[in-house]
Amino acid sequence: MPATGKKTATMSHALTVEIHRDILALRDLWRKFQVEARGGPHDTWEWNNAWASSAGKASTPLIAIGRDASGDMVFLLPLTIRKRARCDVLEWLGAEQGNYTSGLFHPTAWTDKTLPQGKDLLAHVLAALPRIDAVHLADQPLAIGNSLNPLAGLPGIPAASEGHAFPLNADWHQHFKERFSSNQRKNMRRCERRLGEQGAVRFEAVEQGPARSQVMDGIIAEKRSWFADRGIPDCFANAGVRDFFRLLVQMPDTDAGPTPRIFTLSVDDEIVATNLGLIYQNKFYGLIASITAGSMRRHGPGRLLFLSLVEYLANEGIETLDCGAGEDLDKLRWCTQRRERRNAIVPVTAKGFVYAAALKTRLLIKLKIKQSPRLWSQAKRLRAWKSGLGASRPSAAADKLYLAVGLQT
Repeated sequence: MPATGKKTATMSHALTVEIHRDILALRDLWRKFQVEARGGPHDTWEWNNAWASSAGKASTPLIAIGRDASGDMVFLLPLTIRKRARCDVLEWLGAEQGNYTSGLFHPTAWTDKTLPQGKDLLAHVLAALPRIDAVHLADQPLAIGNSLNPLAGLPGIPAASEGHAFPLNADWHQHFKERFSSNQRKNMRRCERRLGEQGAVRFEAVEQGPARSQVMDGIIAEKRSWFADRGIPDCFANAGVRDFFRLLVQMPDTDAGPTPRIFTLSVDDEIVATNLGLIYQNKFYGLIASITAGSMRRHGPGRLLFLSLVEYLANEGIETLDCGAGEDLDKLRWCTQRRERRNAIVPVTAKGFVYAAALKTRLLIKLKIKQSPRLWSQAKRLRAWKSGLGASRPSAAADKLYLAVGLQT
């Protein structure tokens, strides 16, 4: 297929880079490659096409495809250029609502030592792109599957939160017993009884169709209220983001692409907890969890829903459950695997050096706050205080750090 953009074969005869701007024209090529390549659901054609047709309408897709000396595809990077502080910054196309983005890499091809990696690989990509000031490839996993991410060697800093996952198999009951104490398990059974006293408790995997759209709208409303109560910027204030998730939950089940799953826990006809995720390459990637703001919240419906979906996915034969990034205590109890994520930050022009320095400073402060229990507690108190939740005002030092980094989550 001819590229719909510039093409280069310079710098190395071992690698040619093409830039494509038409996602729809790439559908068959991209979907065929993602079956054999390694990456995450956020790198698939389905995810990026949904993003580009909703929240990402203002961004021009720049899909970088790499081919080896034989002409075989060895990578695909879904990229775009956005204006940031008057700079043209190369970023992932549709990563704003995902936990990881790495691009897709053919696992066998990258055992070939003649293929460039790190800065050399980026140089090949930049040579095929329009002029930019800086590169910011956020939330890259250090490893893709069992192999090192070919872009992992780029300069940058760790993301403030790691990803967390755990294996699923027939012994998930044993895993549950090992990770949760007898008192914790007893408390969950007590919560289930308390919920049962309010009505009939029902776990459901919501089928594709109008019901999924209704549940998704409920998730959006619940999360918007939750964000507002805590002073967190509301990503769903953007109508395009709302449309993106509505498209996501209606994606058809296919072998090549990610398959959406929405799980709910209801008491009678009232949904008290929901969990949205994607199954891709036999892994479940959690995206959004939501819990009722009503009185039944105190009975821990989110924990009970998660326990039920673990059993459901294990019975489906799913090998891994990836809970995404964050330090939620229940997530840490379940998970035994950590996925380091990095922000690759590379200045290209003089203006880009200033932008990259400011970005690194902001992200390093955020990292420091997240890694310090005292500072993170102060930041959350300040957020609650600003939202009028009745928390006492934190120290002036915490206030300055919070404002400097714009820390919201």
